[in-house]
Amino acid sequence: MLNNIKFPLYVITHPLDGFYTMKYEKKGKMSIAIINIILLWLSYSINRQYAGFTVNKVDPLTLNTLMDLIAVVTLYILWCSANWSVTTLMDGEGKLKDIAMATSYSLTPLIMALIPATIFGNVVADNEEAFYYLIIGVAFTWFLLLMFVGIMTVHNYSLTKTIATFIITGISMLIIIFLILLTFTLIQQIYLFMRSIYIEIIFRA
Repeated sequence: MLNNIKFPLYVITHPLDGFYTMKYEKKGKMSIAIINIILLWLSYSINRQYAGFTVNKVDPLTLNTLMDLIAVVTLYILWCSANWSVTTLMDGEGKLKDIAMATSYSLTPLIMALIPATIFGNVVADNEEAFYYLIIGVAFTWFLLLMFVGIMTVHNYSLTKTIATFIITGISMLIIIFLILLTFTLIQQIYLFMRSIYIEIIFRA
C-alpha cells in the first residue's frame, strides 16, 4: 500500500519510466488516482479560501467548497472522456482507465504546491506577489509536461501525434460543453412549453 502511495512521487520525477510502469506493469491504481483528485480539490479549495488578500482576488462571498469539488471533478471527467473519444479514433492504445490515472498522477505537482503557496501568500508583501505566482506557475507547467508525457506513453504516440491529440481533445471538450448546454436549454424550453400548456388547460377548465 505504501508503495502505491509513493508511486505518484516516482512518476513526477521519472515520468517516462513511471508512466510506462503504470500502464504496462500495472503499477498504477485507480484508488490512488481518486485520492489525488480529492487532494487536488481540498488543496485548491483551501488556496481559494485562505491565500492572502495580496494574491487572492476571489470574492469571499462567492466561495463554495462544493462548487470547487464539482468544478474539479467535472473538468477531470470532461478531459478524460474527450481524450478517450479522440484517441479511440486515432488508434490510441490507452484505455479510459489509463487516461484517468495518467491525468490524475500528473496533478501531483499542483497538489504539492498549492498548500505551500497558500501559506506563502499570507506572508508575502505587496511587491512580492511574483514569488507566489512563480510557485503556482512552475507547478502548473510541471503538470502540463507530465500530462503530455503521460498521454504520449499510454497511447504509444509520437511527439507530433501527441500534440495533435491535445489540440483535438481541447476542441472536443468545447464541443461537449456546447452540446451539454444545448441539451439543457432544449430541456428547459420543453419544460416551459409543457408548463404553459398545463396552466392554459387549468385556467380554461
